[in-house]
Amino acid sequence: MYNQTTIQHPVSLTGIRITGEADAKVSFYPAPPNTGIVFIRRDLPGRPKIKCSLKKAKVEYRWTSLVHGNVRIEHTEHALAAISGLGLDNMFIELAQPSLPVMPDYSSKDFTQALLSAGLVQQPFKQKKIKIHKPIVVFKREKFGNAKNEKLIMALPYDGFKLTYVLDYPDLPQLSQYAEINITPETFAKELAEARSFIIESEVEEVVNLTGEASSNVLVVKSGSEQGEWLWPNELARHKTLDLLGDLSLLGERIIGHVIGIRSGHRLNLALCKKICRECKNDSFGETHGWYRGTNADE
Repeated sequence: MYNQTTIQHPVSLTGIRITGEADAKVSFYPAPPNTGIVFIRRDLPGRPKIKCSLKKAKVEYRWTSLVHGNVRIEHTEHALAAISGLGLDNMFIELAQPSLPVMPDYSSKDFTQALLSAGLVQQPFKQKKIKIHKPIVVFKREKFGNAKNEKLIMALPYDGFKLTYVLDYPDLPQLSQYAEINITPETFAKELAEARSFIIESEVEEVVNLTGEASSNVLVVKSGSEQGEWLWPNELARHKTLDLLGDLSLLGERIIGHVIGIRSGHRLNLALCKKICRECKNDSFGETHGWYRGTNADE
């Protein structure tokens, strides 16, 4: 799919706010070519808009948000993953609250089904693409108890768009998983959209305090969890791949390359996006500048 794409008809869906205290609704509307993905807060004076942009992206809790002045769009990654995974380029997204709704299981399934039901239509303009011409790497060292560990994410040259994720908890080796997928609208809808978000058992109290009722939708993984409880044996790694896809969409252009995350999360994902902007957009694919060392704790 080389042309830009939008939806044919508006579509809405309702879930719960990420903070768990009330319902939340989101509506998706077609947008003209070269619009990009634009959020509209219709509950605020003047109906302010925030364009989906890396410059406005922040990770403050356990999710990725867009912030411009006092205007916020919370918990963007699952909706953006559905938009990017289906190959959509232009859309207005209207909200009457700060956060996108949390859908069942914190997956992208409901967003994906809603957008497909609205119909996809091509527009007579070429998609914007950013091609990875050289290895671009970001990593961060941290400690798990007495053990040292590294989180790593990289973008490599590749003729297509492939995502790989390695899930690895040093203290929970039974949860080590691997997922790899060539992203197309078909593979996304079939292999990634339904992958559920999860927390490990030791995180339950923290997440309940943060998200309240919304936490009831999260898959809680116990140390002895059987794979039969999951949609795929590697469902946890697939969901981290889903999050990565949503974060990468903040670049505003289609990646031509292979992105590999090893224990990475939202902050490291955004650090890679920033480095891709510096090295692929600004320096005409000049010499590799070496490793970028992240400074923020990753989630």
